[in-house]
Amino acid sequence: MIWLFDYDLTLYGADEHCVLDSLDRRISLSVQNATGVDSETAHKIRKDYLARFGTTLAGLQALHGVQPDDFFDFIHQPQYLTYPKHSPQKRELLMGLGGHRYVFTNGRRDWSEAGMNHMGIRDCIEDVFDLKQMDWVGKPHEIAYEKLELWLAEKLPNQFTPEGLPTDPSRIVLLEDSVRNLEPAYRRGWKTVLVNPLADVPDWVDFHIPDLMCLESVLPELSVL
Repeated sequence: MIWLFDYDLTLYGADEHCVLDSLDRRISLSVQNATGVDSETAHKIRKDYLARFGTTLAGLQALHGVQPDDFFDFIHQPQYLTYPKHSPQKRELLMGLGGHRYVFTNGRRDWSEAGMNHMGIRDCIEDVFDLKQMDWVGKPHEIAYEKLELWLAEKLPNQFTPEGLPTDPSRIVLLEDSVRNLEPAYRRGWKTVLVNPLADVPDWVDFHIPDLMCLESVLPELSVL
């Protein structure tokens, strides 16, 4: 099995939304800096770019010429950020999963790696496939999933064709808090696990759990699908 974990609101849950809130404040400030608007307008612009372009960064790139690494250097300044709590139980869960474990994130890898270090789970994850490796075009754009499969094919050649396609896409499991980001995975034949306590769940989602620690409850079914 190949386990792919989104980072924000997936590896840590909605009960620690303060982590994402701290990052959101920096993102909104970066929008203010790029556009010259007030904080309330910047928040609306950020949500609009997220809806239209997939990420705030993509909108800032397309409309304001913001350079990705400059954007992430600004929003990832640790003195302004909150990180998830240490979680031995999460570590135990992840280490008990058979197969390979990776993070698939629309952020830059330093954000997820810092958070995983705080949780004590960084060594549970083999590697991170981040937005920079997607050439800054992230989920839910189809090209992000194609690039991920090619990246995985280099690491796990026995599970992929010479063309970089999975021999059994149902052996790839994506855990995400976003239905929109799960849909391309579903179309590619991956297994989909929605990790969100509040979301409406489409029929095509294979499993729905409120937070990561509930994964154990669906593991028997996941293993036989």
